[in-house]
Amino acid sequence: MFLKKEIDLCINTYFSKISLHICININRKSDNMYHLDDNEYLSVPYYRKTRSICPECLEPIDAEIYEEDDQIWMRKSCEEHGHFKDKLSSSAKYYKWTHWAIKDKDGKVVWKFDKDGDANPPDCVGEDPRGCPYNCGLCEQHLSTCSLALIDLTNRCNFNCNFCYANVLQSGYLVEPTLEEIDRIMKHFRSKPIPAVSIMFTGGEPTVRKDFPEICKMAKDNGFKEVIVATNGYGFQKKNGGLEWTKKVKEAGLDTLYFQFDGINNTTYEKTRGIKNLMTYKQRALENCRKAGLDSIVLVATIAKGVTDIEVGNIIQYAIDNVDVVRGITFQPVSLCGRIAFEDREELRITNADVLKKIEEQTGGKISMENAWYPLSTIVEFGRVVAYLADVEPIEFTCHPDCGFASYMIVDPDSGEMAPVMDYFDPLKVIDFANRFWAKIKHKEKKPLKLFEDLLGDFGKTLDNGLNFLDKTQLRARFLLGVLQYMKKPGKLMEMFSRLIMRGDWESVSSFSYGALLLSSMHFQDAYNMDLERAKRCIVHFGIAMPDGSVKEISFCTMNSIHRPIIEKQVAKQITAKVRDEFDTSTGQTVEEIEQEVAQNGGIKKEEGI
Repeated sequence: MFLKKEIDLCINTYFSKISLHICININRKSDNMYHLDDNEYLSVPYYRKTRSICPECLEPIDAEIYEEDDQIWMRKSCEEHGHFKDKLSSSAKYYKWTHWAIKDKDGKVVWKFDKDGDANPPDCVGEDPRGCPYNCGLCEQHLSTCSLALIDLTNRCNFNCNFCYANVLQSGYLVEPTLEEIDRIMKHFRSKPIPAVSIMFTGGEPTVRKDFPEICKMAKDNGFKEVIVATNGYGFQKKNGGLEWTKKVKEAGLDTLYFQFDGINNTTYEKTRGIKNLMTYKQRALENCRKAGLDSIVLVATIAKGVTDIEVGNIIQYAIDNVDVVRGITFQPVSLCGRIAFEDREELRITNADVLKKIEEQTGGKISMENAWYPLSTIVEFGRVVAYLADVEPIEFTCHPDCGFASYMIVDPDSGEMAPVMDYFDPLKVIDFANRFWAKIKHKEKKPLKLFEDLLGDFGKTLDNGLNFLDKTQLRARFLLGVLQYMKKPGKLMEMFSRLIMRGDWESVSSFSYGALLLSSMHFQDAYNMDLERAKRCIVHFGIAMPDGSVKEISFCTMNSIHRPIIEKQVAKQITAKVRDEFDTSTGQTVEEIEQEVAQNGGIKKEEGI
């Protein structure tokens, strides 16, 4: 048995040796573009074939992804509607990095960002001869399981944003599932062999539903570990009862706000949301969350060229200033819907690489495109190890490398400023170690891997030999030691990281997130840049309760680009005058609230703000 005193001895021996390792690494110059500058891989023009859809008729067609003028493009042709070309990335170098693979001496791929996950059994047999994406869902062609389940609670909304994909005023009909239908969708996701761990309520604006607290409780009762709402802040910002309502939904089970946040300037919101003085509305929602102890907010910024891309630095600083309640930022380059000429798309199109460049420019190079960002799929094996050691359900980011990129920012205890997590450890080496460790756990190999022998000499052999796979404490200690050898700086981060690995529960994950910011950029596909290989690996799935009692599960991008109007017409209800006139979308408030406020004011001039 690997006893506690032996673990302590191992840790003490480790830290005596790691001190020198940290001193050596702390002043090491960062590698450019993740160790690839000297790799001949970069000199070969990128090219691959895939399948896409025609932006006009939406029929599946062949497509090519290729490199031209240091950028990555997609070209495709429809026999009926002609040729189409669209930009996938403004940086060929960055795109090629995310499609990089590690190969052995024989040229066999041993690791890549494009990960294979464990898929659930298909919900249906694909009968449409066109194949993906017309056999959702899900059919046997889907390669990843759902990590985040989505339910559109309503398409009613207090805003009327011109680029929204689910809005009652623009669609002309009402889509709002009943509580029984919502429960049916939840059970669909939770009853699978690999159940979805997290759920997000979307819309429309989900918080306009009066039964929203009940729906949050229903999600917890169905076993979802993380309950999230994608919101513009409506329910949380109410002047009358907003704080009490926020406390109520937190107690009911809501964990996180996916909070629409385009910047800090009112002029920006007037352009994106058509509402004046909206920042007071946003700030009121955040303050009520702070007072209610709802301290997990992710700021979500829709990035449009020349409109909100100038705000990315402001948004990051705002998150830092409110890091007690803000846990992350998600930048979402706007998807282009409808018929748009190539010249106009060139003017409007902004890619993930463009966003990362803007972040670097507006943070003075502190968050560099060259060494701060990784595809979301990078941490798959690391997450599997932590989940296995903690006996919790894993969240698997086996999405396509093009889906999104992320970076962690940590508060520097010396300066009080945010610094990229890469300043603290070498991510590639940590991931490589996690991959090898997971292989050993997964296959329970009798022949031990030499994970520690090179680090600790003869004593390290005791860590590699005689591994007891039933002793999770032993496994956690060994994994922690392996990870910490790649730390560049000691301190609070090392302590939080150690707690995360040694305990691995949701509280430890939350503790690691507290005082840190997860920055991500997620570019959802549209009909012009649709790569069906991406769609097959989607891990964010809508669930829709159908009239026949079944639940359709459909990947995010294909739902919004292809399936939404067809499915919604099957479940839609007729829009009434009450629903149509419920909100004054020029202020974001209900008509009743606005009329009441004016009446109670007694003619006194109101304060500026929403």
